[in-house]
Amino acid sequence: MKIILHCSDSNFGNAALIDSWHRDNGWSMIGYHFVILNGWTGAKKYHKVFDGNVETGRPIDDNKYFEWDEYGAHTLGHNNSIGICLIGKSASFTDNQINSLKDLLRLLKNQFDTIEVLQHSDFDPVNRPYCAGFTKEQMEEFNKL
Repeated sequence: MKIILHCSDSNFGNAALIDSWHRDNGWSMIGYHFVILNGWTGAKKYHKVFDGNVETGRPIDDNKYFEWDEYGAHTLGHNNSIGICLIGKSASFTDNQINSLKDLLRLLKNQFDTIEVLQHSDFDPVNRPYCAGFTKEQMEEFNKL
């Protein structure tokens, strides 16, 4: 199962706000399956307790053989993958976000047996060259979990 990592390219946000942004662009709902918060739910609203929280976006069926409730809408031509968005600018994630991402990747690996973790820039290096901004070493670590 392909998992594609994204950044929100904003300093704040949550699944509800991204859902609103995506609907404003004409989409039916949020494009990502998961959103990992950085604690900033608004431009001037920081709540430490939310740093690293994982919110769900588009629903996925959690049965072992995995059938989509909703395909993603996060990577053109690759929306049959799982989209995970980390709130923040490229490569500026908190330690709690990274730890939550690793936990989520472990859960997904347990569900699907094999996962391949990529980032948006792998699919759109011209328009999205820094999304999500993880280093080669980080990506290797994510794929070894």
